[in-house]
Amino acid sequence: MTNKITKEEHDKLSKELERIKTQDRVQVAKDLKEAISQGDLSENAAYSEAKDRQAAIEGRMREIEQKLGNSEVIEEDQESDTIGVGSVFTVVDEGSGDEREFSIVGPEVSSPAEGKVSFDSPLGGSFLGHKKGDIVEVVTPAGKKKFEILDIQ
Repeated sequence: MTNKITKEEHDKLSKELERIKTQDRVQVAKDLKEAISQGDLSENAAYSEAKDRQAAIEGRMREIEQKLGNSEVIEEDQESDTIGVGSVFTVVDEGSGDEREFSIVGPEVSSPAEGKVSFDSPLGGSFLGHKKGDIVEVVTPAGKKKFEILDIQ
């Protein structure tokens, strides 16, 4: 199964993987060597902690490698009059009159508090393919909301 990720997500994961390989693994190896030099490993808390960190680092590295290996970078829509991945757009909540700016991103970098909504979330998915002036009904945890798209950049 191929997952879809944005270029931003791919770059973030690649950067994290590089840091794990070049910094985190090296540091935990040094920590293990230091703990081993202290002698009796059966009661060596530093050794146990370093082994746990090593397992977590190796697990995260495998997770990232698997995600990158099973993912396809999706092209972000550029200069389009419809909302797609990469679009930044402004809406007005028809119920409250509040204006908000959103951008459609991938799940790894989504941050609803910052207006970055994932293309596979109910909110982000509802806006995909819509144009300026469209009224979009979105089902949220607080109930149904209607938004008018004011602008797409």
